[in-house]
Amino acid sequence: MDDKRKNCIILLVDPPESGKANYELRTALGEERALHISADLMKNSYAISKKFKNAISLLSYESVPSHPNLTWLDPEDPGFLDVAGKKPAERLAGAFALAFNTGAQKALFLSHLSPAVRPDWLYQAFDAAGEKTISLGLNQDGSFYLLAITHDNLKILEGVSYETPNAAAEVAEKAKKNKLTVFTTPETFAVKSEETLRQWLDSKTQETAVFPASPPADVLFADASKENHVRKNRRVHSAAKFEHPKENPPPHAGPAPQ
Repeated sequence: MDDKRKNCIILLVDPPESGKANYELRTALGEERALHISADLMKNSYAISKKFKNAISLLSYESVPSHPNLTWLDPEDPGFLDVAGKKPAERLAGAFALAFNTGAQKALFLSHLSPAVRPDWLYQAFDAAGEKTISLGLNQDGSFYLLAITHDNLKILEGVSYETPNAAAEVAEKAKKNKLTVFTTPETFAVKSEETLRQWLDSKTQETAVFPASPPADVLFADASKENHVRKNRRVHSAAKFEHPKENPPPHAGPAPQ
């Protein structure tokens, strides 16, 4: 099997249509602004997934008459998993199941609401995920922007919705009950308000590229002792860490590694 197909990045894509954007985003920015911002966030997460060299992409999408395909996202129309009428939790579980059924060994969900994700975080998440470990990326509001698992841990997804404020704590608690370790990638923010929108726009002005031309060697080929040290420091053995997420810490934004 092609090494690239061993990893899969999952995106839940919504059409740029009234009522489809995140509820908190619509409440904070108004329907019209939220619609445009949401579409930009979708395109940003798709660009990250498409440029990631070590994984294939799986797009979960509910087509609508005004947007029956994904040419609005990519002129080449990447194709998608049709999920008409399904709730976010069902979409997430179904996408993971399809990823594994089509040959992926590890699958990673990436939320479009967190645009400041850096490439090395995805490499770390894929590397850490295993039979006894899941990878989780936290947002400042308690939701999560990233979840990477293997087929062994599909049960973690039961009833999980990534947008709820306590989503990260719920996943961590499920992991604890199933005697799994949680590897955490750096905390970031989700764009759901004027403040977090400004954070994203400010970070965009500092970026020189979304992804480097090739995977960073120090991430892919780090020696075992260094990798074990990173894992030891970031693994979480209980859900306690997630019960009280930090309030408005400064965002991690800056130029992507070259």
